[in-house]
Amino acid sequence: MRQLFARFATYCGGSPFETASTLMLIADVEQDGVWSVEGGMAGLSAALQQLAIDAGVDVRCDTPVARITTGAGRATGVVLASGEQVPAGAVVFNGDPCALADGLLGQEVAVAGQRLKPPTRSLSALTWLVHAPVGGVALLRHTVLFSQDYASEFASLRKERRLPADPTVYLCAQDRQGPNAPASGTPERLLMLVNAPADTPLSQQEIARCQTALEARLSRCGLDLMLAPDNHVVCGPQTFADLFPGSRGAIYGRAPHGPLAPFLRPGSRTRIPGLYLAGGGVHPSAGVPMASLSGWTAAQALLEDRALTPHHRRAAMSGGISMPSATTGAMG
Repeated sequence: MRQLFARFATYCGGSPFETASTLMLIADVEQDGVWSVEGGMAGLSAALQQLAIDAGVDVRCDTPVARITTGAGRATGVVLASGEQVPAGAVVFNGDPCALADGLLGQEVAVAGQRLKPPTRSLSALTWLVHAPVGGVALLRHTVLFSQDYASEFASLRKERRLPADPTVYLCAQDRQGPNAPASGTPERLLMLVNAPADTPLSQQEIARCQTALEARLSRCGLDLMLAPDNHVVCGPQTFADLFPGSRGAIYGRAPHGPLAPFLRPGSRTRIPGLYLAGGGVHPSAGVPMASLSGWTAAQALLEDRALTPHHRRAAMSGGISMPSATTGAMG
């Protein structure tokens, strides 16, 4: 039971043995049920994009940004990798704050980021994206297959910075919703995930050993799943580091370790006016609901600051009124 309820710490990329107990509130919240989005996470992105287009937004995907520009002490836009300059009254950066601190978006905005040493980064992951039939024990949409020694598993991840010999496996059967399940013997989509250390390159031999341990765990739990070269794709910390520059493979931002961890995570406002942060690396945390809330918070902060920004030009006024000070008046 301890192992089961301690699992919620990994939702934020933390070790159950180092994370504050306040994250146990997740278990209480989930007792009311968990919502899923029609069309999956991609469906949420598509819906938000359509709302933006309907509001007149020019959406430009696959457009690398070289740097964020500043002027007069505030963010003024971005320069694309093509050299095109895009001026803006405000910039929202939806990426790992470490990318800013590392100067990947220009040294002039480095102060808006946050540097993290390896021990303060969250966990990464090693994932298998599978399309294959699965038999044996009836799966739910979400299933966790626990290791025999949880403490040893996280000691390997956090202290030794290596993959555990006997990993816990999270398995998401994406085609199963409620009582519905694919017909027996029919290939289905599966996501399998084991925790992995960030900032640590993994060799093909290490990944192969972990896959062997994963298959052994599936077998011991009564699952019949055959992994073949043509039915799955493996992604690891280096994959996530390439996809999210600055993250070093940490997929949850700062690790939620210690009682002050929630207060150390960056907020939506930065030290540079007009530059805002959103995404899984900032407050409130990682995960689709939390990252979505971070976008809402950034938008609210931007609108509030915009309302406080004077829109008139300052002008010098000739003349004025001269009044004696209180001391001068008394002496006179």
